[in-house]
Amino acid sequence: MILIGELAKKTNISKRTLHYYEQIELLQPTVITENGYRYYDETAILRLQKILLLKSIGYTLEQIKELFQNQENQGEDENWIISLNEQIELIEQKKEELSRMQYYLRSTIHTLQMNGMNNLEKLLQIIAKMKDRPLTEGIIRPEFSDHLQLTSREMDVLNQLPILGSNDPRMEELLTIFQRVRSSMPSSPYSEEVQVIARQLYETALELFDHDEKLLGKYWELINPGDASEPVVMGMDDEFMSYVDEMIGYFLKQRVDNADEGD
Repeated sequence: MILIGELAKKTNISKRTLHYYEQIELLQPTVITENGYRYYDETAILRLQKILLLKSIGYTLEQIKELFQNQENQGEDENWIISLNEQIELIEQKKEELSRMQYYLRSTIHTLQMNGMNNLEKLLQIIAKMKDRPLTEGIIRPEFSDHLQLTSREMDVLNQLPILGSNDPRMEELLTIFQRVRSSMPSSPYSEEVQVIARQLYETALELFDHDEKLLGKYWELINPGDASEPVVMGMDDEFMSYVDEMIGYFLKQRVDNADEGD
């Protein structure tokens, strides 16, 4: 048997920690002499090694106590395997929670970049609605209703779109354009400066939609909140999208007019 000081030195933990383990009845000395010296035998040392192992892989002291108590009712190896599998499941749940939180944080950052501190209440409402939706590869993918009658090709295009809250570099390009749109809103959507932005936005969007103008229009109608009380996409409020409608509508009209003049 070895004294508490030797055990502390051997395992690189403090005597105070060993006293605490004794206090919470996690690790008891094998012998306590009349003058208060505490000795530990090989069984106690092995128990301490198990405690340190479990702590190193994420167990709390309460979980370790419960594991030791349960092993009295069934084989030690079986009990440890069950407990370790439970710990793996717990870690998976935590990974899911952290990944979901990362997605919400990125989504909030993107929304603030688009819309500033306006309509934070609506942002909270959208996040609340997403909590029951599955997280896949760190993002919550949009859901498309069957009534849209999308072809398999159209679904493929939509599923490849950059998603707000993702790390997709194409999202950063879109956010830069949307920021320019937002800052231009005090100006006329028909002004020359705004029409430069309209052209950039439309051409960028068209490329994302595989140059399918019909699908682009269908998607825009889908996410346009219109008179709805809250936006379908974070940062896309009715005022913003109405302005985009005006600037893009005028851009397309000018494009048709110019084509007719060319004929």
